[in-house]
Formats: sequence, C-alpha cells, structure tokens
Amino acid sequence: MADDGEKQSINTLSVGQIAQFCDRSTQWVQQLAKDGFIAKEAHGRYKLVSVVRGVIAYYEDLQAKSNKAAAANRATDARTREIELRIKERSRVLIAVEDARAVVGEMAAAVRSEFQGIAARYTRDMQERRRLEQEIDGAFERLSRRTTEADRALATGQIDMEAEPEA
Repeated sequence: MADDGEKQSINTLSVGQIAQFCDRSTQWVQQLAKDGFIAKEAHGRYKLVSVVRGVIAYYEDLQAKSNKAAAANRATDARTREIELRIKERSRVLIAVEDARAVVGEMAAAVRSEFQGIAARYTRDMQERRRLEQEIDGAFERLSRRTTEADRALATGQIDMEAEPEA
C-alpha cells in the first residue's frame, strides 16, 4: 500500500511539473493561480483535478474573448463599410438602384414618345408608315428584352462591371 506522501505526490503537482506538462513557463502557471483558474493545495502544490479544470477554463476564457473580439471587429467593419457607402452616395459616385431605374425608365419613356411620331411625320403613305412603325416597334421590343435582362442582372448583382465605359 502506498504511503500518504506518495499519494499526495500523485494527486498534487508542483509548479515545475505543471509547467512541464503544459509546455509553459512556471510564471504562466503562477499567473493562472493568481487569476483564480487553479487553486493551491499547499505552498507550491496544486491538485491535479484543479490544474486540469483550470487549464481548460483558461483556454475557454481565451476563446470566448477571441469570439467577442471577432464579433466587435465584424461590427466595426460593417460600420466602416456603411460610412464609406454614405460618403460615396453623397459625393454622387454611388446612387441607389431605384434611382438609376427611375432615370432609365424616364429616359426610355421619352425616347419611345419621340419615336412614336416619326412614322407619321416621315410619310403619308400608309403602307410605308406601317412598315416604318413595325421597324420602330421591333427595335423597341429588342431594347425591352435587353433592358429586362440588364434589370435582372442589376437586381442580382451579376452585372458585368468589366464592360468598357462609353467614350
């Protein structure tokens, strides 16, 4: 049967033993004890159970702090992005999609209105007029399809930003 001294050495560890097992310095172990993660059994001696629980608690605490810091960084990044967008909007570099659609819609209506009267102004010959109206209507139908595709791309964010700007 083991004597009490041997039993105590199995259940308790010295600062040096804990540092060696954890691959840390003795100062690190003493800081854990000072911070309340592990409880002292006697002078320079710590219960094995307390050490294991304390080291686990210490790393869980570090992880929780890390998660909080990451969340704070994400919130800060989001606020920064929002501020950048507001600055771009105020400097007229960035406009709302709804505003762009409204302007394009108004311009399309004005163009269509102007083109509707061309056939009548161009000729009194009804056959020629109908032929010209069909050409104009065909052009507007093609433009309408392209506009619908562009609107869909704009709504999904899949618009081709690589397109060359007009000269």
